[in-house]
Amino acid sequence: MKAAILTLGCKSNQADSQALAAILEDKGYEIVPWPERADLYVINTCTVTAASDRQSRQALRQAIRRNPDALIVATGCYAQTSPQALASLGQADLILGNQEKFELPRFLETQRKGRPPLVVAGQIDRGQSLSPVPIPHRLPRTRPLLKIQDGCEGECTYCIVPRARGPQRSLPPVAVKRKLAELIERGFREVVLTGIRLGAYGADLPNWSDLAGLLRQLRSIPGHWRLRLSSLEPQDICPDLLRLWKEESRLCRHLHLPLQSGDDDILARMGRPATVASYWGLMDNLIREVPGICLGADIIVGFPGETERHFLRTYDFLTQAPLAYLHVFPFSPRPGTPAASLPHAPSAAVKKERVQLLRSLAREKSFRFRSSFIGCSLEALVLSPPHPTAPSYTALSDNYLPLLIEGGGKELVGQLVRVEIQGFKEGILSARWKE
Repeated sequence: MKAAILTLGCKSNQADSQALAAILEDKGYEIVPWPERADLYVINTCTVTAASDRQSRQALRQAIRRNPDALIVATGCYAQTSPQALASLGQADLILGNQEKFELPRFLETQRKGRPPLVVAGQIDRGQSLSPVPIPHRLPRTRPLLKIQDGCEGECTYCIVPRARGPQRSLPPVAVKRKLAELIERGFREVVLTGIRLGAYGADLPNWSDLAGLLRQLRSIPGHWRLRLSSLEPQDICPDLLRLWKEESRLCRHLHLPLQSGDDDILARMGRPATVASYWGLMDNLIREVPGICLGADIIVGFPGETERHFLRTYDFLTQAPLAYLHVFPFSPRPGTPAASLPHAPSAAVKKERVQLLRSLAREKSFRFRSSFIGCSLEALVLSPPHPTAPSYTALSDNYLPLLIEGGGKELVGQLVRVEIQGFKEGILSARWKE
């Protein structure tokens, strides 16, 4: 039996799909790439925007076209928040919420093609623990994900994630350490720690401190490896975590920040617990204490009430901020969120224009940041070997610079190596091996 899994959305969803692959492998399924014909299709959906919902529905139709006789499963955040809407489409045979997804084999035992859709998407209650999930026998990447936290209790007015993911839950530190040690023992040299609100790690655990405390425990695992943090809310970056970044070379110099706006009025409308001044203070500290760090940010454009003046403040802030890249999204109202009913939303044309302006700025900032490392020596993880259509190795530096490297041996894939940045090749930084 063959199973194909499609993941939409965030790194936490990717980590969940990684676990689903392991669970299905243990039940005898062969995991095949999504485009292939399979007996079971699992779509791990996203609902953070209307476009995400649309992509999820398109994926269901794709699966039906590839094999009309296959059993089709919809799970993830869209399945959690809108299970009956998905069921009404008549495309998925099984619809599982985020809490039920890891029980997939149990539901596969009873559900059959041609029966009415089976919908199981219960509420995720406070007090439910985050349980360890298995790691697949074969991981299709050199940088596996380790999900250590789920859920969010924030009150951002635009965000549907707390409804989709439930309250904050953390994997106990002993389980995190065991999973990380397993991945390192299997030869992985970079592991990405992920969570819906990663910086809230430990808040639900009795007699535990925080993310910095966990990272200090993980330092005791021997070997040549490194950790990357997927994303942190600005208010979750405490002085102890900043000190740890400064001390620990195995913690990648890379941080993604969901800033969302550079205007205080809009931040207040969004329900963000921050100000532009607090963003500046955080970024100044990071740049000073962690030289060479790559800072990236999420930005929402066209939030209700955003005038030209608000947007220009955001543009000016982003122009000056020490950010290496930007992920820019047009505001998408999500049903049931406070922002969905806010007045004075900019038109689609205005949102499109503002998105284009910020994405153009993002390209300029990315080029400047990458150019600043020409001539520097960096540690990089080799991601893939050369092949006839791409005669260079691909690699990723600890501070998130994609690299092309000429020459070397195939056994270097997955290893941490020292390289010297030489310049640009086809828009990507090129490097040479450094002895």
